[in-house]
Amino acid sequence: MTVAGYINMQALGERVLIRRRRLDLSQHALAAKAGVDVMTISRLERGDKKRLEIEPLARLARALGVTTDALLGMTPTPRTRPRPRTAAPVG
Repeated sequence: MTVAGYINMQALGERVLIRRRRLDLSQHALAAKAGVDVMTISRLERGDKKRLEIEPLARLARALGVTTDALLGMTPTPRTRPRPRTAAPVG
C-alpha cells in the first residue's frame, strides 16, 4: 500500500478495475455513478494516473461500495458474489 506516505497507484488502479468488473460496470457506468471523468478511471486502471485527489477517491469508493481504505489497500476489499444467472426458458 504505502511506503513512507507513498500510495501505490498501480495497485489502486487494479483494485478499482477488479471491483468494477465484479460489479459488472463499464468504465462509463462507473464514471457516471461516481461523478468523475471516464478518462480518470481509464488512466487509473491502466496505471497511468500519478495521483488522485481525495474527493474523486471518495466518490469512486462510494460508487464501488467499498471504503477508501479498501481501495488504498489498507483493509480487505469485500468480495461481491456473482449475480445469479437466471435459467433460460424451457421450450
